[in-house]
Amino acid sequence: MAVVIASDLGKEIAGQPLLRGVSFKLERRDRMTLSGRNGAGKTTLLRMLAGETGIDAGELVLSKGVRVSLHDQRPPSTIWSSGQSDGAGRGLSLRDYVRSGAPELLALERELAQLEQRMAGGDYAEPTLTRYADAQSALEHAGGYTWHQRAMATLRGLGFDEGDLERPLATLSGGELTRASLGRALAGDPDLLLLDEPTNHLDI
Repeated sequence: MAVVIASDLGKEIAGQPLLRGVSFKLERRDRMTLSGRNGAGKTTLLRMLAGETGIDAGELVLSKGVRVSLHDQRPPSTIWSSGQSDGAGRGLSLRDYVRSGAPELLALERELAQLEQRMAGGDYAEPTLTRYADAQSALEHAGGYTWHQRAMATLRGLGFDEGDLERPLATLSGGELTRASLGRALAGDPDLLLLDEPTNHLDI
């Protein structure tokens, strides 16, 4: 089954057409490259796929339960200074910033902790037990609590060491922020990974 199907997508900026008639289908393990001049709408299309900007025409269908992650070409500091939220602030540590790339998994962990507290208080009603089983199954399907270790292993693969994990993002260079953003995009093991100029700010 296709991960995403786009049919005749369109987007306008300030009343002027930017994208028209964009259609494609991506199956699992498919790869697609976007190329075009500056201002052609490549970044806008990726943000449409990530749900960060609206669609003015056409239809976009994602498979049920698909996890989408976008590595933005702008470093996090640029996003925050422009007043947009990337789920974190510049005072956030590298560790927590990368973990924020898996909001669904963090939400499942919080829900499980809340349900465990309720059960410890004597709530063994069927809806509570059913919801606990469902949430636990969803987390295990995503790799269980070991996703934290996998995310940190990804950071090490991107050149960070253990001592970097508690560094505030404000102390990172442009290249380090790019690598941090890549780590964040990979943290939740997405089904659809969108990379917008992922080599920006990186040396050779």
